Amino acid sequence: MPQTERNIRKGKLYGIIAALTWVTIWPLSKIITTHYSSINPFFIAFVRFFSAAIAIFCIFLIKRERAFLSTLKNHWRLALLLGFFGIFGMGSLVFFSIKYTSSVNSALLMNSNAMFIIVFSVFIGEKITPAKGIGALLGVFGCYLIINNGFGLKLFSSTTLKGDLLALGAAVCWAIYTVVGRARVKNVNPTHISALNFFFGSLMILALTFILGVPATGIFQPVPFSMMLYIGLIPTAYGFTIWYYALEHVEAGTLGLYQFLVPLLTAIIGVIFLKETFTVFTFFGMVAILGGIILTGIIGGEIPAGD
Repeated sequence: MPQTERNIRKGKLYGIIAALTWVTIWPLSKIITTHYSSINPFFIAFVRFFSAAIAIFCIFLIKRERAFLSTLKNHWRLALLLGFFGIFGMGSLVFFSIKYTSSVNSALLMNSNAMFIIVFSVFIGEKITPAKGIGALLGVFGCYLIINNGFGLKLFSSTTLKGDLLALGAAVCWAIYTVVGRARVKNVNPTHISALNFFFGSLMILALTFILGVPATGIFQPVPFSMMLYIGLIPTAYGFTIWYYALEHVEAGTLGLYQFLVPLLTAIIGVIFLKETFTVFTFFGMVAILGGIILTGIIGGEIPAGD
């Protein structure tokens, strides 16, 4: 078998593995926020991204990757900006959303970020094609169905409204992160910049907990701390690393299809193992969001990379 074909197959396998690791983030986070409610979601986000950063830094050290120091020197300001939106903003909002809504809703709404990417991309000179526009509207309609749990307007009576809106806020932050990164990151090692984003973003989260006086209650309990470390080391550090490897050998549009596994499998796990509610409107909303992602990502070329 030619080397190129082997790399493509290996890249596809890594893409699937990365997506499967990301699926585990929502159910595990729901278990932590439900059964260990004394742990503030800020600390879940901090442990996730700080442990991921340290793990990747250790890999750089073992590999003696001196080019990382060049990335740090030349792009630390950009890493601070990306860390603010992609880690501090998205990371914190995701875990708070899981505390106040189902893992199903949180995963679906968070993965609607492709629609916001389309809107924000206008500011960096990209055009909204018909496919992108229709896909964005379809995605927004899907979000409405999930949050509203119906066609008639009853948003403010929803018991999950707070968590749903937080998940949408996370999607907006990730969209800004993606668009800013697309506009500013040129010829920069993605693993280098991601590790810096994780590190700076996690320190921002930690700083905010000190400013707000958030107690670190229960954070070092063996079971939840192990879950938080797993989320940091496997879906985040390992998942992102192999995803970027896959992108080197497989087209983004093909890999983007594997990201559809995340909300779909999260919904299945949430319903079967966490006994979460999955209404007919959640289903229609999921179909609308995934349909919007297909239109924007595959036809319109807007598949986002990462969780």
